Amino acid sequence: MSIRNDLLQKILTAIEGGSASRDGIADYNDTTTAVTPITLIANAWTTITNDGAGPFTNLAYLPSGVTELMDTTTGAFDFSELELGDNCIIRNDFAVTPNTNNALLELRYQLGTGAGSYTQETIIGRLDSGSGQPYRFSLIPQMIYMGDLNTKDNPVILQLRLSTNGTVINAGSAIGVTKR
Repeated sequence: MSIRNDLLQKILTAIEGGSASRDGIADYNDTTTAVTPITLIANAWTTITNDGAGPFTNLAYLPSGVTELMDTTTGAFDFSELELGDNCIIRNDFAVTPNTNNALLELRYQLGTGAGSYTQETIIGRLDSGSGQPYRFSLIPQMIYMGDLNTKDNPVILQLRLSTNGTVINAGSAIGVTKR
């Protein structure tokens, strides 16, 4: 019943001349790591950068009232223009090349700041088809929602950790936003 009421409210708002909130997407493609891959040091969390200058960057479908979803000077996600209750699905596209076979790859987001800083972590898996070859990850979405101002108003930093030395090439990140 609440989904139907929400839809009816959006239709009435549009009819009355207002604008109903609109979902959207942004796709930020990186160019720098294709030239110089990011070095991964064994068992150390490494921040993944993204300059947003890649040829397939697409900002034509941003959500209503939003001008950016990433700070391309740092590669951090910037959700400050979203509203509490909005939801983001992030699909990162990167290739990791381990120096040793059977390396463990983990991904995390650093969120919030100061005493309210926290992480969301996941194990991507073991890279066990050989060392020195790239393993591409491009279809694994993660969700972050704007549950408080600490999450919404501070940079969200993407990091990887590999159990051995290696490198990563970041192709980019696509971000889908569902408005509350």
